[in-house]
Amino acid sequence: MSTPNPPVPEQFAGVLDWVPTYGHALRKVGIAFEVVRIDGDYGDAVADRLFIAGGVPGPVVENRSRRQALYFFLAPGAGAPYRWPPGTTYLGRRTGEAYVGVPALDGETWPLSWRWQPTPEHPFVDAALLHASL
Repeated sequence: MSTPNPPVPEQFAGVLDWVPTYGHALRKVGIAFEVVRIDGDYGDAVADRLFIAGGVPGPVVENRSRRQALYFFLAPGAGAPYRWPPGTTYLGRRTGEAYVGVPALDGETWPLSWRWQPTPEHPFVDAALLHASL
């Protein structure tokens, strides 16, 4: 007998349909979000600058496996107008087919975890602010 998925908290209904309710899941980039991946210490430094510039910046996922990286989640189409510099990897609808891991908001999700969770007020990282923080 299978256990039903726990419901998404009411305040997130319709906003975070791309976030799994438990564990983690691969999601196709370019549908519900785009991603800028920044590896290692550079990613941590950019995340710190974003926080200092405006508080909680929106959803950022940490991957703490062999290749440590931060994934900054942008609204669909938000990253396309920018030229992303070396040291960053922009993944959007036009960059080819790509999938990224998305952890649940709670529970066991290793090696993925939220540096900052998405919220109804901040469902995505501001692409302009992220680009300016590089």
